[in-house]
Amino acid sequence: MKYLAFFLCVLSSLSAFDREIESITYRSQAGATISLIQLNDGSVWKWSPDLYSENLLRRWEVGDRVLIQAINHPGFGLKNLDKPHYTPIVSLSFNSYPLYPTVKKCDNSYGVLELSDGTKWEILYDFNIRTLHHWTTGDRIIAVKGIQDNFELINLDIPHENRGQIERFMEVTPTPSSLCQEPVKEEILSANPQSAIIH
Repeated sequence: MKYLAFFLCVLSSLSAFDREIESITYRSQAGATISLIQLNDGSVWKWSPDLYSENLLRRWEVGDRVLIQAINHPGFGLKNLDKPHYTPIVSLSFNSYPLYPTVKKCDNSYGVLELSDGTKWEILYDFNIRTLHHWTTGDRIIAVKGIQDNFELINLDIPHENRGQIERFMEVTPTPSSLCQEPVKEEILSANPQSAIIH
């Protein structure tokens, strides 16, 4: 029975990393179209299409499952798992930044990282020890599920121009104790969720 309880606990914890589209809005800015994609974790991601790609999100809908990806380019990839024909390069809105936890502790010897929401992660590959040496306490982190149902941590405080893709993210696995606890919600700077859309 205890193994069944642990299995259900794991499934429940993994679902916390599933992200879906909650809304898509458009606005004009300096004569260009800006798309604002809000996810069910409250974050808002901005996409600035060129003239040839404005219509590429027309089939995206509320409820579509999405994956945030670190890419070898400034910004992030936002992959629609239900309609994977196009992956736009997006940026995180300013007011969405505090939604995500920060690095609380780094153990470079054992490759273990603890975040401010109480979750603990172990590095999967030894070469990521190098990556961990560049991460510091207070760095803002997004935990995401990868394409192969692995996990990745993306560091929001390492711009691509400075370090490149290899130091922005690493593949990890959650420690067993992390799987069966409810992540601690961080305080958000703005109490008004709509304020994230205007930045």
